[in-house]
Amino acid sequence: MSAARDRPARATVRQRAGVSNGTLFHHFPSRDDLAGAVIAAAMRAHQAELVTELHAATASRDAVAAVVQRHLRWVADNRRLARLLLSAAPQTLRVGLPAPALSANREFFTQIAGWLTARGWTGSPPLTVVASLWLGPAQYYARGWLADPDDSLHTVAADLAAGAWHALAPLLHPEDT
Repeated sequence: MSAARDRPARATVRQRAGVSNGTLFHHFPSRDDLAGAVIAAAMRAHQAELVTELHAATASRDAVAAVVQRHLRWVADNRRLARLLLSAAPQTLRVGLPAPALSANREFFTQIAGWLTARGWTGSPPLTVVASLWLGPAQYYARGWLADPDDSLHTVAADLAAGAWHALAPLLHPEDT
């Protein structure tokens, strides 16, 4: 993006933050730096919400469902950020993230793996597959919903959560199912 086209966006960010141009440019020398910081903050906040849901439930089934439903509520409440995060390939997002955000993202997935392992997951299939089975259908639905929002996101949340549970239940201890 050209510097001239970047100025209105930077001015808006600067005004909302209540900082000077110098301060903004000091912390975020480029638009990509600023975008990376926004993405990193959004991911950290969203992942913290998901981990909270995961640990708040006592039964595995309830935790799996709560994570799906919380994810969909986050999409509905944060449409612009959700469009950004759900429209980019994971590798594209990782390239623009600062090192602390990448570290926080790894920690998030370490927490998810720990939760799964404590409930019987053996590491197979790999965590990327488990995460895709868990949230993939909800993300797929959310992408379509973001393109044409209606009331359906809340009405399908229970169905998507049930589907996630059916996908994950065979990977966990029988007593958790």
